[in-house]
Amino acid sequence: MTFDRRTFLRSGIALGLGSWAWGWSGRTMGQSLASTTNQKWALLLAAGQGNGANGDRRALMGCRTDRQLLGEVLTGRYGFEQAKVAGLDPQAMTLPALETLFDNHLRQQVQKGDPVVVAFSGYGSYNPPAAMTPSPTWEQALPYLGLFLAGEEENNLLPLTTLVNWLQSLKTKQIYLVLDCGFSIEGKEFEGNLRGRSGGRGGQMPPEVNASNPPAKASLGNVTLISATGPGQTAVEVQLGKQSAGLFTLALTQSLWENNSASAMASLWEHSRNLLVPRLGAEQIPQWRSPNNSRDFLAPTTLAMGGEGMVTGLVSDNSLQSQIVALAPLVQKRALVHSCYLTVPAMGAGSGLDNALWQVQSVKGQSATLTAIAAPASTKAESAPTPTAANDEKAEKGTLVGSGLREMYRAIPRTLALTVALAHDLERIERVDATSAFGAIAAVEAVINAGDSSADCVFGKLEAHRYSLFTEGGNPLQPLTKSESSGAVKTVISALDPCLDRLLALKWLTLLANGDSTQLGAALKLVQQTSGDNPLPRLTYQWRSARYPHPPQDNSTGNGANGVPNAPPSFLPTVATNQALQCELENFGEDPLYGCLIGVNNRGLSVAGILHPDLKLLQGKEQLTWPSPEDPLWIIGGDKAIAHWFLILSRFPLPATAAALGQQITGNNSTNPPSLENNPPRVLALKNLLPVVLALVQDLTAHGVTVAPVPDDMVLLSTADWLSLPIMYQVI
Repeated sequence: MTFDRRTFLRSGIALGLGSWAWGWSGRTMGQSLASTTNQKWALLLAAGQGNGANGDRRALMGCRTDRQLLGEVLTGRYGFEQAKVAGLDPQAMTLPALETLFDNHLRQQVQKGDPVVVAFSGYGSYNPPAAMTPSPTWEQALPYLGLFLAGEEENNLLPLTTLVNWLQSLKTKQIYLVLDCGFSIEGKEFEGNLRGRSGGRGGQMPPEVNASNPPAKASLGNVTLISATGPGQTAVEVQLGKQSAGLFTLALTQSLWENNSASAMASLWEHSRNLLVPRLGAEQIPQWRSPNNSRDFLAPTTLAMGGEGMVTGLVSDNSLQSQIVALAPLVQKRALVHSCYLTVPAMGAGSGLDNALWQVQSVKGQSATLTAIAAPASTKAESAPTPTAANDEKAEKGTLVGSGLREMYRAIPRTLALTVALAHDLERIERVDATSAFGAIAAVEAVINAGDSSADCVFGKLEAHRYSLFTEGGNPLQPLTKSESSGAVKTVISALDPCLDRLLALKWLTLLANGDSTQLGAALKLVQQTSGDNPLPRLTYQWRSARYPHPPQDNSTGNGANGVPNAPPSFLPTVATNQALQCELENFGEDPLYGCLIGVNNRGLSVAGILHPDLKLLQGKEQLTWPSPEDPLWIIGGDKAIAHWFLILSRFPLPATAAALGQQITGNNSTNPPSLENNPPRVLALKNLLPVVLALVQDLTAHGVTVAPVPDDMVLLSTADWLSLPIMYQVI
């Protein structure tokens, strides 16, 4: 049976979208996808085709990578058979081809209870009525969302309602639709240095819809929608070396590789927040809509195997091929080669080669080659092996394929600098002057044109003859005064040193970020006091290390649910002004932990929170609330903006960091300045964040390990020794 295209288009436009509530369903998606009796099906669509001619948009470069990343995690971690994962690439993406593939691959084969995942990467289109609010709900906007398949003609636009209707025609109710496309009506080619996936206005509006006759509400039915962004918002892709990928797909695959349970939502929000918010602020907010009220997505085949990647093949007797994707792009770019990983059994029954240590020797695209640091005990022999023993050893090595990989030692460069992208709106002479001016700044190592490669920030125009520094996604980084942002390019850039230093400090902290792979045993909750007749603490954010060798009974991790039972975690936690914010910290281990909170608050000021002058934060097995309820020093005030902190923990003392903090306050070289000694705990406003972070790097690298060789300009850090945890919230 084949589709009648006209029938589906009509039924798609007529489809209504109803309301739904959060909670828990009787049968979760995780349970269904973990089932061994049903077949699992996937349809992965890579669109974004275009040639830039005749007003058409340029082709997106990351859609094919998205399809590859999702295909690898579904087959390698979630038990999807390769033959049941089909898809289309951009050059083959047409509406007739999609209809035929959907019919043959899904509609004619999917049976009751079969899990189905459909993912689309490409341009999105959005054509709201004139009276529509700029930020509509999905209930209002869904009938007018379109997906670019090839070009912009009406026949090549597929209403999202039509795709949902196709999915609802399947015999199963276990359906998950993943969208990595944007729906901004502006349709800009670039968002700063990132390529946008919003095609702007497009698609036909039903003639019966107007300002006095709004669209009818309807229902997603049995389809769970996981979208990179909401109606009216943009979505972007980022460059990863010579490849590109959708930032949301990257976050999704990272969370799926690391997931150890049937619920991936909290992990997905954590990865998405770390990738999106520093670049785009709140301009791209992912969406999760589940009609059966579940927060689950996929249940991995082996719950205990979560890691940063998977062994995909054997290169030689002591060399492995692998996919390592569950790391931030910056870590993959600057700290992947020479890092060391542990192999984890794929199916719970390991060999003598499992739990062996392997070092990354080279990376090509998303594929990494690792070599054994030392021959595992089971492969050593005092004499030449017999033919039977050799065959057994070869078979044993073959069992490594499919094993998980967990980060054990990270290779950190001893020096780090920034890459600045020049915005497209700069004239040639402005580019020349900017390149020269940035070349004289120590914190900058490269200047590129926007879109040529990944960058840490963008230099561009606020308006004619006024300039500023922007995030990679195009948000202003520093609100310059008119006198600072006007005039010659070189003059403006000379005023950017403080902003560049702070950006470099945050880059170091991001490179060190290891909340998923750290082996330190610790937990954090951010709790805000509330006002009223019966004030109760409000949970804003929570995190718990997942790889501590002896975790406590409560293994819940990820962003908290704001204290509401069964509520979904917030993508970007919110904090109210003029209320006390407190940290609840816990050390599961026997040894003391040193550290502090450090970063940028919602006022845009560099800050550090310390408990003791020597930065000893927690004794062994200690729990503390800081500041105490009787002394709420941490009152949130100021701008309604985003704060970006890092929780830093170390098994070793941090003397250089403590001294650098003291020097920021007193200007002297005392290790324990009186201002720190006499007034702990404190939240300190820092004149310059960079010297403190460089001192932290010095303290951490002083305890580098030598389990494997690394170049002189790098050092290996054990994930059992430190934590750098990003914490972001929005003040409202």
